[in-house]
Amino acid sequence: MAKIRKPFKYPVIDSKRTGRQIKTECRKQGLTVREIQEFLQIGAAQSIYDWFQGKSLPALDNMVALSRLLGVPMENLIVCRTTCDRQLIACRTNKYNFERVSVYYRRISGCAA
Repeated sequence: MAKIRKPFKYPVIDSKRTGRQIKTECRKQGLTVREIQEFLQIGAAQSIYDWFQGKSLPALDNMVALSRLLGVPMENLIVCRTTCDRQLIACRTNKYNFERVSVYYRRISGCAA
């Protein structure tokens, strides 16, 4: 059994940023949604639009095929949330202060906007 190094921070995939990353890579390659749909043999193009918008993520087999189609490692398509993101998400429970606190937190922590 592999030994887990401590402290281990469980990765959380950011579906919206991952969707934007997939869309960006597809545009770089000049691929249309129709071409992706045909390559992956997906019945509905809406699934791909949903990926691009971060509404859903490709299944693992589709992610592997997509990375091969684009010629990039899967890790280049997946975007994980940072510690800053997780702390801001926790802060969203208080909607009144969220905007003010998020701007302040990003400034003092050096997190990108």
